[in-house]
Amino acid sequence: MLRRAVLLYIGVLSLLCQSAFALTDDELYQFTPADKEFLSQFNITDLGALPEAPDNKWADNEDAANLGKALFFDNRLSKNQQVSCSHCHQPDKYFTDGLAHSNGIGQTRRSAPSILGIAYSPWMFWDGRRDSLWAQALGPMEHPDEQGLSRGELARNVLEYYPAEYEAIFGKPKQPSLDLNDISLPASPAGSAEAQSNWNKLDSDEQDAVNRIFTNVGKALMAYQRKLKLPPAPFDQFIDALNDNNIEQAKSLLTPSQVRGLRLFMGQANCSSCHNGPLFTNHEFHNIGAPEANVEHVDLGRFEGVSLLREDEFTCLSSYSDASSDQCKEMRFLKVQGPELVGAIKTPTLRNVAATAPYMQAGQFETLQQVLAHYNKPTPPYYDRKQHPSRPHFDVLPLNLQETDLQDIEDFLHSLTSPLPAGDHWWPVGETGSQEITP
Repeated sequence: MLRRAVLLYIGVLSLLCQSAFALTDDELYQFTPADKEFLSQFNITDLGALPEAPDNKWADNEDAANLGKALFFDNRLSKNQQVSCSHCHQPDKYFTDGLAHSNGIGQTRRSAPSILGIAYSPWMFWDGRRDSLWAQALGPMEHPDEQGLSRGELARNVLEYYPAEYEAIFGKPKQPSLDLNDISLPASPAGSAEAQSNWNKLDSDEQDAVNRIFTNVGKALMAYQRKLKLPPAPFDQFIDALNDNNIEQAKSLLTPSQVRGLRLFMGQANCSSCHNGPLFTNHEFHNIGAPEANVEHVDLGRFEGVSLLREDEFTCLSSYSDASSDQCKEMRFLKVQGPELVGAIKTPTLRNVAATAPYMQAGQFETLQQVLAHYNKPTPPYYDRKQHPSRPHFDVLPLNLQETDLQDIEDFLHSLTSPLPAGDHWWPVGETGSQEITP
């Protein structure tokens, strides 16, 4: 981590020393050895192995991944039998839905971010209110505006639709006396008064048995999402060409405008201070002063996310995690207060950004041009002393770039779009409905 930070600093200094507009087209494609080493940190091939997942012992289980894929595309796992995970995370849209506010059973408050590369992030959702992919998957299942099923209903449905597959992976439920066909549904500690009342009729062992099935569903979905791999984009191929000293090939991959944008992105515009690494994100939280989507209900971002996280029953530290407490460092050393949390939103990946509009957590910007215009001349975060716990911290400074500079950066961002895969079992382009399990 320290070496990457040092290389980031040195690389930015190197690129800052050159003005893209002072270079001829041929000179644009000339990079120093230090530049190449720095830029290689952004290559998708530098992403490395998936992070270990001690909280999910089935994270890399092939059978769990296949079950997770079937669950991901199964419309039956919703109240109206019409909404699956893939309803908002559509494979042909890089696992987004192209909406400012995603629509499940109802309309959500925020947009659906891409799940490509999400296995490398320690925090889930725009506010980081869940600390694992398996815990994240459980939220939409029960949310009334998303899939709208109680955990009791979900447990019953999964054991009805996938009995053999579930048992082969997770074994039989540990509470043999629990008959999900006999309990009153919906049943959940969250949700409607009816769901909570029915939940309270279950004894603690029965509640735990339902929660085990519920969390195992999340762990299968996590195993599936860890299978999603990003194909190289033109940018990655460009870096490979530079490292091979194949300038002609490099010229065929990125236009002069895109190379100027690359130099600005990494240098003068300082975009790479937050959008760094192979996924172009630091996985951290920042308030960049994006317009408030709803001034009557301000988005407190990480401040609210931390509060929800500390109350969550399914963290790495919970009894449903497969990790020991000393393996849960993110939770043990969680930052829980400070004005920099107020309104701070997780830095999104810029992979495929040109193909995944609109932008920000609630689609406040429709185009990349609008995003860049905001960064060029940002406005301070909206502040309402009745809603905000403190005045929000502001994380950006004006770029004061020329319009031509902004266009070059926008052109560069298009080079981060990977081709949609063909024949990828895990990334079935065009599929949004129920899937059969493939042995």
